[in-house]
Amino acid sequence: MLKDALIRGFEALVLTNAMQPMQRSKMKAALLSLNQRFGQRLQIRVSLDHYTQALHEVERGPRSWVKTITGLDWLNANGFRLALAGRTRWQEGESAARAGYARLIAERGWRIDATSPSDLVLLPEMQAQRDVPEITNRCWAILNKNPAT
Repeated sequence: MLKDALIRGFEALVLTNAMQPMQRSKMKAALLSLNQRFGQRLQIRVSLDHYTQALHEVERGPRSWVKTITGLDWLNANGFRLALAGRTRWQEGESAARAGYARLIAERGWRIDATSPSDLVLLPEMQAQRDVPEITNRCWAILNKNPAT
């Protein structure tokens, strides 16, 4: 599907945790081929729940950090256009989280712009008690949909 989209001239954003199956040799070979052919139209966004191993593994489980970092290092070393999806949690504001990710990105030498909201997407912690905005009536009309359905 990814190759079909790229052949047709579309840009593609792949969301991954950079662990398995991405690290299997057959998948790596296919990704390398796509990156060689389509380069800048292909972007890989890796979920990294925190810029520290301990807090990333709170979300993803034990031993997940090393696998993800290994995958990110491989993608970077092979010239993929990269992005990260992280989280702001643990009473940490967006600026502190962005600074933490920026340090990690610099330490690892990843080609990711930590100041870019599309290269480093930071998702806030979901809070079930918090009231969230709803779609406006104008938006429903534009979509030609009824909110009741």
